[in-house]
Amino acid sequence: MTAITVLGGGISGLSTAWYLAQKVPANVSIKVIEASSRVGGWIRTDRRHTPIGEIIAEAGPRTLRTGKSPDALSVLELVDDLDLRSHVILSDAQSAAARNRYIYYDGTLNRMPSSLSSLASGLPAAATCLVGGVWRDFTRKSNTPVENDESVHEFIGRRFGQKVDDNLASAVMHGIYAADTKDLSARALLYPFWLADRMGKRGVISGLRKVARVSRARHAGRSVESVDGERRARNPEFWTSVDGASMYSFRGGMQTLPDEMAKKLRERPNVEISTGSKVVAARVGATGKAQIEVDGGRVIESDHVVNTLPLHAMQGVFGSDQTPMLDHTPYSSVVVVNLTYKGKGRTPVDGFGYLVPRASQHESRALGVVFDSCALPEQDTCDVTRVTVMLGGPRFKELFGSKDVEAEAKLLALDTVQRELGIRGDALDVHVTVGAQCIPTYTTGYVDRLQQMHEWTKRQLNGRMSLVGAAYGGPAVPQCVNHARTHVCDHLNLDTLDQSPQCVSGLEEIIKAFDLPA
Repeated sequence: MTAITVLGGGISGLSTAWYLAQKVPANVSIKVIEASSRVGGWIRTDRRHTPIGEIIAEAGPRTLRTGKSPDALSVLELVDDLDLRSHVILSDAQSAAARNRYIYYDGTLNRMPSSLSSLASGLPAAATCLVGGVWRDFTRKSNTPVENDESVHEFIGRRFGQKVDDNLASAVMHGIYAADTKDLSARALLYPFWLADRMGKRGVISGLRKVARVSRARHAGRSVESVDGERRARNPEFWTSVDGASMYSFRGGMQTLPDEMAKKLRERPNVEISTGSKVVAARVGATGKAQIEVDGGRVIESDHVVNTLPLHAMQGVFGSDQTPMLDHTPYSSVVVVNLTYKGKGRTPVDGFGYLVPRASQHESRALGVVFDSCALPEQDTCDVTRVTVMLGGPRFKELFGSKDVEAEAKLLALDTVQRELGIRGDALDVHVTVGAQCIPTYTTGYVDRLQQMHEWTKRQLNGRMSLVGAAYGGPAVPQCVNHARTHVCDHLNLDTLDQSPQCVSGLEEIIKAFDLPA
């Protein structure tokens, strides 16, 4: 019997198993191996009981973006296929949460422009540096370094000035990667701008037009991503409502998505999901097939292995054969504190929330704060205001050190919303989640290490292993889902799994996106 093993039961592993189950016949075995006691990875929704009713607390991602990108459409189509349409709650594109996003700067909330028309009222204090930054890039001669990568901090400072990074870019990267721009790779995370700097005669802005031409040439002949007509015709109301939304989640929280995927996978007789099974070794067996050993001594033989484990969980699994990416990809730890207060509208402004840039780290100890009740009011079934404070990331050791992390995080979060939002009084509920090593940091030199990881992976298990996950195509849920779909549907030859090694890494499309133009 042909067998495929998926390592990891987070969103990447479940998505991989889901697309495999749609493609392979019922006589192909699919096994999902998860070390923890639950599936879903960092997607976690906890139900909490308060004196005035039940609430939900998101410990990880809390919303998903709509749109026409392959990543966004992958998740929307997955939601459709899982029959979760009636569970979806949408945030309208004209809602306050969609239009109002803030940066905490100089002790106040600075509303960032969301459209050209919003610029009519002028730039907020945090963003006034953009004018000088653009002028600096436009007038300064090219000063591209010889090295093929540099940090986001170095790149933005070199072309636009340090204030643009300190006031703006650092805040954005805190929100996405919970990491410092001084550690993040400009080539990996700002690739179009990094490439424009190398193609333009006088910096980034002058090179963007050339990058656009290269992009059009690369994508010539490809159709624009859209929902196929047959799918839209089956559920027109759902797809029409999505068209007018900016983001969405589920009434029961984000965990609805992995839970439903796991439920439907378990209904298939050829799919097995094992929790509480930590991978301890991977090797080639006497038959030439891959063997995965889990703690307790159980050995699983497979024709192919899709590895979605975080890089730190792969340490030692493949013996002494290491690759630089395993050693040089740190993970950020984030503490999420969900606070619930009695009464609606307790935040001083309506919006999605705010991020804290490096320039404000002397004023705030948070990475950012999300206004959950404003972003998704339909999730509130009682008269409450929910906010989430995110702490840690590059300041984790500074803030927590050897302290009791949960106790300290509670104090810091309560102090943050009191000082920065003016929310006083006792919280109805405080829920703390410590996300240890939860977000991969794409450090300087990432693209070169990714190429090495590609070659290393094709050598492992006699070419019977490939990779999918947050450390490669991006850490967001849509990026993980689309990576799984693309790999299974476009790169694995599922008809020959039991006949010959696949010799693919799962990183082909990602590496191609970083190819330099001829």
